[in-house]
Amino acid sequence: MVATAPPGQRWLLVEREGAWPSRALDVFDPFEAHALSQKASAYEARISLIRRPGRHPRTQGPFRWAIADIRPGHEGIRWNLGESLEEVLADNWHVEPGGDPVAIVCAHSKHDVCCALRGRPVAAAVEPMWPGQVWECSHLGGDRFAATMVLLPHGLSFGRVDAGSGFEILDAYHRGEVLSAHLRGRNAYERHVQAADILARRALGHTQIAGLHPVSVSAVGTEVEVVFSQPEVRVRLREQEVNLGTPATCRALRKGTGFEYELLSLDRVTP
Repeated sequence: MVATAPPGQRWLLVEREGAWPSRALDVFDPFEAHALSQKASAYEARISLIRRPGRHPRTQGPFRWAIADIRPGHEGIRWNLGESLEEVLADNWHVEPGGDPVAIVCAHSKHDVCCALRGRPVAAAVEPMWPGQVWECSHLGGDRFAATMVLLPHGLSFGRVDAGSGFEILDAYHRGEVLSAHLRGRNAYERHVQAADILARRALGHTQIAGLHPVSVSAVGTEVEVVFSQPEVRVRLREQEVNLGTPATCRALRKGTGFEYELLSLDRVTP
């Protein structure tokens, strides 16, 4: 699962009750959906439809939506109540740091049934721990790691989550910590930094969300060097593409491929 968090700098959440089609944005008018995709691309924002855990038929009226800034040092989330998608499009998507955290759990059955079968029970189980702050969401990527979860506004992506580990992940996050065992990566980082961050956390026993700020990244062939600050460490790793041996999703017919990461060295750096 290392370094498989979907990349982005912001996250847009739009409440939409009821079932979702395979392509989540198909729930909207095609013109509006295209405009939303274009704006999200310009803001490097990922889009997720959200709904409360459990079965809730689609209703008319206001809906909740939120924009989260997941860039390290800028983390914040802002909630709004809207009557139409036009209001979402007209907003400047500016976010001040802060805001109550939320957990989104993939339960998008028409995109991949594994996500619904594994994700919906997890969302239902952990929701009492964070009342009103846990949502089912549309496709998060990494279906083979279902149940998948993202914690906002820090943009921490997790996989192979069950009810027990879900409780542990949320409890750690409440303390300002991150559990690396289920961590897929931090969405604001590209994959080599995601990999180095996770490998460093495991080697150092570093659990605090704060710290390990990437300073530089360099690559030669399959070897990558990432330098972090706070603490000052240099991580060297090797990336290798491997056959998964299984399909990448429940719907896939062919076996997929992925990347594995080997920690070559971790050295303290003098500031």
